Amino acid sequence: MIQRIQTIYLLAIVILSGITIFSPIADLINKVDNQIYLVDFKGISLIKPTGNIIESAIWGLTSVSAVVPIIALITVFSFKNRVKQIRLSVINMIFMICFYFFLVLYLWPACIRLHTDWHLRIVSVFPLVNLILSYLAIGAIGKDEKLVKSLDRLR
Repeated sequence: MIQRIQTIYLLAIVILSGITIFSPIADLINKVDNQIYLVDFKGISLIKPTGNIIESAIWGLTSVSAVVPIIALITVFSFKNRVKQIRLSVINMIFMICFYFFLVLYLWPACIRLHTDWHLRIVSVFPLVNLILSYLAIGAIGKDEKLVKSLDRLR
């Protein structure tokens, strides 16, 4: 299980997704009032004066971020069923794309309402890296499946 390259890819997805969940994703900066808002899994919170959570309704972004590492772990441990691994990896890729959909869905109205500019942090790139790693894992799983099928023909 560990000696296969797709396991390394999938474990990297788990690690990067875990970092994505617990790290701030974006900053919302209001240059007129000099207020900085932070977007993380808890919501949008004002940094400087109070630190209070302004909006906690970013459940879509948080839930998508939480589902990605769980599906990647399930994919690692279903190594005996390679077709299931491919399907789970494709589902995981869909969730990674949904991450960006929810990110825009929550940031755009918040920026308009708070009169801020948004600045993404490096953590917001991790789902894109996970998307690439998932694609590479699908390719490696497909190679394993071809190898097993070719060995079955020789018997």
